[in-house]
Amino acid sequence: MSQLTIGSVTIGEYSYPFQYEEETEKITVFLGARTVTVPENIDMIVGQKLGMLTGGNILYKLGIPLSNDCMAVEGAEVKYVSLANQMRSVEYFIEDYQANSSYTEMRLQFPELDYFIPSASIATVSNEEIIFSRIKNNLCSFEIKYCGTVVSVSFDIKMICHSNNKTTAETISEVSIKFPETKDFEYLLNLYFSAKAFFSFICNRQNIGLRSATLIGKYPAKALEDKKIVDVDKYTQQKIFFSQKYLEPLENENGVKKTPRIGLFYPKIKELFQLFFEEKAGDGAIVDGGSTHPSFKYRNLIDLEQSLHITAAFEYYVRTILPEISSPDTIAFFSDMESLVDEYIKTAKGKKKEKAKSFKKSLIPQVSLKEKIKKSYGGYSTWQPLKPILEEWFRDDVDNLASAANLWRNELAHEKREYQPNVDVITAVRLVEHLSYCIVLRYAGYNDEQIKAILSDILTR
Repeated sequence: MSQLTIGSVTIGEYSYPFQYEEETEKITVFLGARTVTVPENIDMIVGQKLGMLTGGNILYKLGIPLSNDCMAVEGAEVKYVSLANQMRSVEYFIEDYQANSSYTEMRLQFPELDYFIPSASIATVSNEEIIFSRIKNNLCSFEIKYCGTVVSVSFDIKMICHSNNKTTAETISEVSIKFPETKDFEYLLNLYFSAKAFFSFICNRQNIGLRSATLIGKYPAKALEDKKIVDVDKYTQQKIFFSQKYLEPLENENGVKKTPRIGLFYPKIKELFQLFFEEKAGDGAIVDGGSTHPSFKYRNLIDLEQSLHITAAFEYYVRTILPEISSPDTIAFFSDMESLVDEYIKTAKGKKKEKAKSFKKSLIPQVSLKEKIKKSYGGYSTWQPLKPILEEWFRDDVDNLASAANLWRNELAHEKREYQPNVDVITAVRLVEHLSYCIVLRYAGYNDEQIKAILSDILTR
C-alpha cells in the first residue's frame, strides 16, 4: 500500500489540505470551491503534517508551478484564479524543514557504502562481550573544488546508539561533505547528484541505494534570554528525498555485496572524485554517471539506449581528454578553411553572414568511431596504448569489434535499418565501455596495473 502524507499548506491568506502519495510521487493541493489567486511561479510549497502544532514541516519542490486556471470577473476587473484541486509531480522534498535555513554539510548513508567502506572494524566482538568505539574513524579525507568553492569530503565509519527503555547500537558508514554556508538549493542538488554519479561509476549502475541525504545547518529563531526576546541561530538536521521515478528498483543484498572496496580506488580517489564535480558554475563536470547501466540486469542486456549512451560517453572523453586524433595536415587544412571563412564573414551581410558563421562551426575534422576505438586502444601521439590493460579480455579482435561498434552506432543514430546486430555488437559495446573507464581512470592518475585491477572488479565482459 502506498504511503500517504497529509496535512495543510498555506497559500495566500488561507490554509488548504494537501496529500502526498509516495508511490506516485505526486502531491495534491485541495483548493476546493474557494477562489484563490495563486502567486506566480510557486514551485515550492511548505506543508505541515496533520496533527502537528509546531514542527512537522515539509518543503515540496514541484515539477510544474501551481497555476491560476480559471477566469473570474470582480466588478470591472477580469483576472485569473484557481478554483480546482491541483496535482503536481514532486522532484524532491525536505522533511523537518525550517524556513530560511542555511546549510554547511551534507551526509550520505546508503547500502553500497557499507561495503565500500565497511564499518565492522570499530566494534570488538568476543564470546563474552561486544565493545563499540565512540570515536569516529576517518578513513579518507580531501578537498575538491565545486562551483567556485572549496568542499571538504570525508569517508568515515562510526557508531550510533539509541537508549530509552532499551539500548541499541550499530556501526555505520558515512560520507560527509562540508561546504561554505549556503541557502542555494541548486548548489545542494548538483552537489548531491555529482556525488551520486561518482558512486554510480564505482558500482557501474545507476540504481544504487543513495536516494536521500541529510542536510546540516542552522535557521533563525527567537529565544528568551535574561527576560528578553533575542534572535538566535538554531541547529537543524533535515532530510532531503529525491524522485525515484526514472530509476530501476533497488538491488537485493547479493547485488549490493558486489560493491568494490575503497582500497581499489584509494591511490587517486581525490582526483577521481573531482572529475564528477564542476569546478566553476556552468563549466560542467568532466565525468557523469549517465552512461552507466540502469541496474545489474541491464548490464547483461545491453539495449539500444545503453548502446547510444556508452558510445556517446566514449566519444565525449576522446574529444575532451585525449590528444587530437586527426593528423597535422588535416588540422592545418581545416585551419586554412576557417581563415578563408573568416575573411568572407568580414565582408558578408545579413543572412549570408549568419550562414557563414554557422558553417564555420561545422569545420571540425571528422573521425569515425571505429578510428577512435583503434587509436585509443593502440595508442597514438602522446597517448599510451590501452592494449596492455585490455588485450587479455579482447585479444586481437579489436579491429572487428571497432567496425561492429561503428556500424551499430550509425544504425542507432541514423535509423538506416541496414545493419543486423549480432553477438559481436554486445562485445563491441563492452569494449567501448572498458575504453571509457580506462580513459577516465588514467586521467585521474591511476597506473595501468591499478586500472586493470579496478576493471576486473567492476565491469562485465
